[in-house]
Amino acid sequence: MSGTSSPEAVKKLLENMQSDLRALSLECKKKFPPVKEAAESGIIKVKTIAARNTEILAALKENSSEVVQPFLMGCGTKEPKITQLCLAAIQRLMSHEVVSETAAGNIINMLWQLMENSLEELKLLQTVLVLLTTNTVVHDEALSKAIVLCFRLHFTKDNITNNTAAATVRQVVTVVFERMVAEDERHRDIIEQPVLVQGNSNRRSVSTLKPCAKDAYMLFQDLCQLVNADAPYWLVGMTEMTRTFGLELLESVLNDFPQVFLQHQEFSFLLKERVCPLVIKLFSPNIKFRQGSSTSSSPAPVEKPYFPICMRLLRVVSVLIKQFYSLLVTECEIFLSLLVKFLDADKPQWLRAVAVESIHRFCVQPQLLRSFCQSYDMKQHSTKVFRDIVNALGSFIQSLFLVPPTGNPATSNQAGNNNLGGSVSAPANSGMVGIGGGVTLLPAFEYRGTWIPILTITVQGSAKATYLEMLDKVEPPTIPEGYAMSVAFHCLLDLVRGITSMIEGELGELETECQTTTEEGSSPTQSTEQQDLQSTSDQMDKEIVSRAVWEEMVNACWCGLLAALSLLLDASTDEAATENILKAELTMAALCGRLGLVTSRDAFITAICKGSLPPHYALTVLNTTIITPILLTLFLITQLKILNTNYHLPPSPKPIKKKK
Repeated sequence: MSGTSSPEAVKKLLENMQSDLRALSLECKKKFPPVKEAAESGIIKVKTIAARNTEILAALKENSSEVVQPFLMGCGTKEPKITQLCLAAIQRLMSHEVVSETAAGNIINMLWQLMENSLEELKLLQTVLVLLTTNTVVHDEALSKAIVLCFRLHFTKDNITNNTAAATVRQVVTVVFERMVAEDERHRDIIEQPVLVQGNSNRRSVSTLKPCAKDAYMLFQDLCQLVNADAPYWLVGMTEMTRTFGLELLESVLNDFPQVFLQHQEFSFLLKERVCPLVIKLFSPNIKFRQGSSTSSSPAPVEKPYFPICMRLLRVVSVLIKQFYSLLVTECEIFLSLLVKFLDADKPQWLRAVAVESIHRFCVQPQLLRSFCQSYDMKQHSTKVFRDIVNALGSFIQSLFLVPPTGNPATSNQAGNNNLGGSVSAPANSGMVGIGGGVTLLPAFEYRGTWIPILTITVQGSAKATYLEMLDKVEPPTIPEGYAMSVAFHCLLDLVRGITSMIEGELGELETECQTTTEEGSSPTQSTEQQDLQSTSDQMDKEIVSRAVWEEMVNACWCGLLAALSLLLDASTDEAATENILKAELTMAALCGRLGLVTSRDAFITAICKGSLPPHYALTVLNTTIITPILLTLFLITQLKILNTNYHLPPSPKPIKKKK
């Protein structure tokens, strides 16, 4: 028996209700006689219900319209003390779930009147939250009215009310979708015939959905409408909405309830037909804007990118690609191509920084990268998305070294933080910090006079963003110099680490399966021989498909990786960074060798050799015709010993004994 339905709790509820009604009667004795009479009638009603019913809570709920009426009349007086007393009494009834659908509708109408009169705003929000979290009786128009009430209070002039209302809206949106998930759970064993949806043209109702699902659908559809600056269909009475807040709500729903959109075709429709076009439309200023370009020849000025919108859009895109890639293959191709364009040198530096943070989130998910390769790079007429991402990272790193000296930091911080996360021309003592009379070298990359510090931004294998988490900022804030380079560097390292561990893991699984099949089929009987042959054939097909994907992934990324890592190796002034770069090149060389990709393997080995020799000497030796695989192998053995990696070289061949 729950705490609110135990005999003790019911007895306490009855006592509190009568006490509240007596207090209401006393407060309204002189100024509001009708309310006093209603309160006294309410006391008699409560006593009668308690005396005539064994199931008191059920009886209270059945008669709740009459029970709450005195409190609604008390709120109608607009007297602060009386209103507070009545709201507290109504909340008590709600928490015991003794409010019917009709009574809940009456309560919401009363709360709306208080909101329009700017009375007890915080209490109103609290009451709405209690009503929606403790009961499931509020649906359709009553629910939409309660949600609109919270939205309206979010845009008042009082900061405390605004922040409380924003938190309440987030909770209410979550509650609406949690109800839908619970509804699905209750009906999961019921097999229903799918209903054909004719384009979902009827925006006012969705006949294929159950009540809670319909509420969630209408709410999500209107969030898309509001973000798009269109009038809502369901949230009638909305007077104001900010695009940033709407995008945050969309992101939270997509991230917290992906199963809703994957399991219901109506919600899949919303993703494809509403969310994706909306995101692409809002990205338009970021696509068209070119930093430093003159707009005088253009008939209309190009709208500048706006940091709060762009950052939230990228957060939404990250969720769409991570959670709904299988559903939105075409749309994700567009999003990924946009991300690559945002790394271009003519984009604002803050836009490039948030773009590289977004790409980093994908680089730590090798299975997602594999999907990119299969869906795009391996298709004949598709964009080579995976290859483009790796090449764009390399171009991005190279462009940071080519940025001209920024001059006075005070002036460069104006006009949009143009050197944000970029480089500075190397001073005479670049990378040196005096500590206690000594000099400590700062980890950095230095190339052709450009010095860029290396920052510790995240642990290996995770993508902790800075820009993408700044939801409270309106202007792009200044972040530590070298941040963009450090994120891009981690992208490369995590990408190498991820695809290598994934491919080697899958390769090991295939080898184990083949070995198991061989052992089980070592002495086949007449009846199982055909089954074993089929199993072997299936494994061979699986290996052929997997190997094709592995080879495509390596072929798509090795050129871009090699160019970027070689540049960073030349520029590195830090032992740890140099070691990480060499390990990445060794890892790729070993992976290419295991897959039999000779050209890429030799390219990585050659790069390691060049890094092992003095700068000018390497060009002379490695460009001569006398270099042989034996020389490369000797260098590789040396590097493996120096770096103490976990790769095991094959045993040396036994010497051939000369015949006597």
